[in-house]
Amino acid sequence: MRVLITGASGYVPKYVAEDLAVDHELVLFSRRSPEESGHGLAVQAPFMRGDLAALDDCRRAVEGVDAIAHIGANNWIAADTFYNNTLGTYNLLEAAREAGVRRVVFASSNCVLGHCARISGPFMPEYLPIDERHPSAVEDNYGLSKIVNEETLAAYARAYAITSVALRLACCWGPAEHSWRFEKPFDAASHAGGFWAYIDMRDVALAFRRALHAELPGPPDCHACYISAADTMADEPSADLVARFYPHLRDSAAELQGHESLFSWRKAHQLFGYTPQYSWRD
Repeated sequence: MRVLITGASGYVPKYVAEDLAVDHELVLFSRRSPEESGHGLAVQAPFMRGDLAALDDCRRAVEGVDAIAHIGANNWIAADTFYNNTLGTYNLLEAAREAGVRRVVFASSNCVLGHCARISGPFMPEYLPIDERHPSAVEDNYGLSKIVNEETLAAYARAYAITSVALRLACCWGPAEHSWRFEKPFDAASHAGGFWAYIDMRDVALAFRRALHAELPGPPDCHACYISAADTMADEPSADLVARFYPHLRDSAAELQGHESLFSWRKAHQLFGYTPQYSWRD
């Protein structure tokens, strides 16, 4: 399979590319070359410099590919985040439609829930664990761009049979983040708003691999799935954390086992066999 990886100079794409390069033909696409990024991408693959906001650049990038791992985006809130992220995804899908590409795996974010960068006040979930049925209440332009992109993917699935998987990634941890976790005592309060969710980069790569190849049920659709580690980043058991910071959900959390993640990855497991393999506790 020949796979286009967008945003190839980024931190997350490094791990996805290095995993896929073992048995896939890759095309790398980004505004910057991987050598310019300093992430040390250990992959020999054709690189194409371009901008997702330019439709012609997207057309060049998708030529001859079988599938797309779409990771390129502003990775947090900025003045141009919504513009870049939504226009880039639209252009990429237009190019994919023209080229006949029928599988896209998109790096979405668990920020589509609405708990990230709150403006009006803390986000209070309705139940636990949080799954894809939970209502969204986004307020920031990063989370908004991701949920709009999921809707764009769904529209192209309905209209043009481009099947997609939107991986709602938790905070992605490579070696630096794992090291940080052990540098000083962990403050659970400072991470309560993110529900202590994270994911090892190797599990991110696994999720992309599985989603690219899975035989997905039903008519073409955008399958949105939360993707996290099996556990939280906190020391305390999950039920204790909930009782302390979200006491209104104490009953809902009673069935959480040990350090179980407050984001459910069960849909991803059912759809394409994703099961997290790595923990900072290992």
